[in-house]
Amino acid sequence: MEWVLFLILLLFFLLNILWYSWRYGITPTPTSSKVRRAILKALPLTVDGKIVELGSGWGHLALALAKRYPQHPIDAYEISPIPFLISWLLIRLKKLSWVHLYRKDFFQVPLANSALIVCYLYPGAMYKLKEKFECELKPGTLVLTHTFAIHGWTPIHRSYADDLYHTPIFIYRMG
Repeated sequence: MEWVLFLILLLFFLLNILWYSWRYGITPTPTSSKVRRAILKALPLTVDGKIVELGSGWGHLALALAKRYPQHPIDAYEISPIPFLISWLLIRLKKLSWVHLYRKDFFQVPLANSALIVCYLYPGAMYKLKEKFECELKPGTLVLTHTFAIHGWTPIHRSYADDLYHTPIFIYRMG
């Protein structure tokens, strides 16, 4: 009987992930540890303002940002409930009170007060975010993406992770 309950929970978990992946066009894919290290190396030592992670998935990158910028306000957004719950638990277990996790569609969130935005999203979302960034972000705001560039923008910094794919990391500054 216990294995039936386990299978039901597993099926719920998988169907939930599949539904949100289909609905939003991307699976919650974690940023690898090598890419996280390369991102942290590429970021400035200090940030003057709020840090925002768009599409925080399982929370690995938000946790790395919290370690890099202790006590600095970080807002992380994830719409898919299962990764959101895992992220929420990790943030609570590590007692990272300065990290705020929201289960919201980040396209509906104002970003004007952000100093640094970090995201790992698929090209279609990056294209839509480009428009949002250009409308909302203040001059000087930094935008870091990895794997997928923002089409039509020129990065102020480009580096590559020391991983199998030599994952590209792009940093842009709003002009």
